[in-house]
Amino acid sequence: MKRIEKLNLKTADFVCGVLFHSLSLIFCAFRFHPNSFSSPMKKIVMGGVLLLISLTGFNQKIQVLMVTGGHDFDREAFAELFDSMEQIAWEELAQPKANQVMLENGLEKYDVLVFYDMFQEISKNEQIAFLQLLEKGKPMLFLHHALVSYQAWDEFQNILGGRYYDSKRYTKTPANGFSTYLHDTDISVQLLASAHPITAGLTDFSLFDEVYGNTWVSSEVTPLLGTNHPESAQIIGWEHTYRSSRIIYIQPGHGKSSYENPNYRKLLLNALLYLAN
Repeated sequence: MKRIEKLNLKTADFVCGVLFHSLSLIFCAFRFHPNSFSSPMKKIVMGGVLLLISLTGFNQKIQVLMVTGGHDFDREAFAELFDSMEQIAWEELAQPKANQVMLENGLEKYDVLVFYDMFQEISKNEQIAFLQLLEKGKPMLFLHHALVSYQAWDEFQNILGGRYYDSKRYTKTPANGFSTYLHDTDISVQLLASAHPITAGLTDFSLFDEVYGNTWVSSEVTPLLGTNHPESAQIIGWEHTYRSSRIIYIQPGHGKSSYENPNYRKLLLNALLYLAN
């Protein structure tokens, strides 16, 4: 998101907040002392109440934090993807800044946390802060290469509900071998839970993206998306619950071709709306 857009959003929030509280005070005075208002003033007050209701609905955008870092991506196209969603307002924090802010309880103000990072360094205190967010029920959406994050933190795979075993970073020897990837390939995305809110309004669709193979997926997740691509894991999207938090993982999302795909955009918007409610 461009800096000027962030400034405009903060300005709009401030103005709406001032109007909200001012009209609230006037309405309370009218409610408890109605006879002190003349007939024209009563009309003004009631008009203000209607304005208050309008402003309340106008200002209810989902506040989203985008966590990035540890992997390159097309920043302009990625930003345009989320800018196209009128229901959300988003900000970005790149690692390690995001984890530092998390230590200061600075992530609690957001409705949904979206992880598009592939970061590895996380201190014991940062792990504790992460777990505390989950204990409080903070909803989280993990995208694509976030599956490769924190290879040395074993609990992370239980949080996410899956693991990509990176041969360069994972220090143990997985029972079924390391995971694989394949860039620039056509993927048939199949809806495994067509009645789920995240897949609402969608049918099976195709993407030109990257696949991950030989990944571990917990038996406790609810599969949402699948594929029959020979180089991919069969389950490529799922819902999971860890402590008090709802977790969604969506494996596609490598580059511009997916960012601009209307089905992928619909999928992500559905996920954000679902997690925020």
